[in-house]
Amino acid sequence: MRILVLGLGLIGASIAKTLKKNTQHYVYGWNRTKSVTEKAIADGAIDETGELDDLLSKADITFINFYPDAIVPFVLENKDKFKKGSIVTDSCGIKTKICRTLEKEDFDFSYIGAHPMAGREVSGYDASLATLFDNASFICTPTNAKKSKTDTLVELAKEMGFKRTVVTTPEHHDEMIAFTSQIAHVLACSYVLSPLAPYHPGFSAGSYRDVSRVARINGEMWSELFISNKEPLIKEIEDLVSNLESFKEAIKDENSAELIELMAKANKIKEEIG
Repeated sequence: MRILVLGLGLIGASIAKTLKKNTQHYVYGWNRTKSVTEKAIADGAIDETGELDDLLSKADITFINFYPDAIVPFVLENKDKFKKGSIVTDSCGIKTKICRTLEKEDFDFSYIGAHPMAGREVSGYDASLATLFDNASFICTPTNAKKSKTDTLVELAKEMGFKRTVVTTPEHHDEMIAFTSQIAHVLACSYVLSPLAPYHPGFSAGSYRDVSRVARINGEMWSELFISNKEPLIKEIEDLVSNLESFKEAIKDENSAELIELMAKANKIKEEIG
């Protein structure tokens, strides 16, 4: 197949490099900053680039790797340029807002939301890796696409080396991502906002590193993700605040029995679910 990767930042370039490393498909690439595209060509991350309209008309599968708020406008603006019968997908970390908007449109191609579950604390083309998705999950959120098209995208993910593929609804994806990813970033940012954070050297070890790691964050992109998924994320924040209040009150009251019970419950859940 001929696969087009739009946006050659961390995720897009990693998709392109993974396709080149693990498959025999022909990879087109395009980035708004021409120097990035030229570097991808020189590195062998993509086979070919060109004018956007021409590339869209050739690709059997197109991966869109833009910020959340740019995806729907791009698809609608270029809806008559994508190859007829092709698959158009994206790598965005939220799905409901995008998929439920685009499912209302009458396209000559199949739009299937997707989310390759991997990332790093650094961004941009130079941070991309051909191994970024090793042992990662690839989530598909089809709405009105034919099953055969979803199967094609799932099989491509397996071919690329994703360890697990999941097909679910956009809504279920977003509520799970609010718990497994977004709340962790909110927690990490809240944690390092402590006035004591600058003084951690000499006093910190694994616990500090584990909790604070994902506070290294692209604020512009993640603010779009948080707001686009606000209902599930707010629920997770409310649950987290409630649990923190339980710990706070037990400590305040010097209620060791309650503290032990809270930690035993958490420990049991962690042991059961991993």
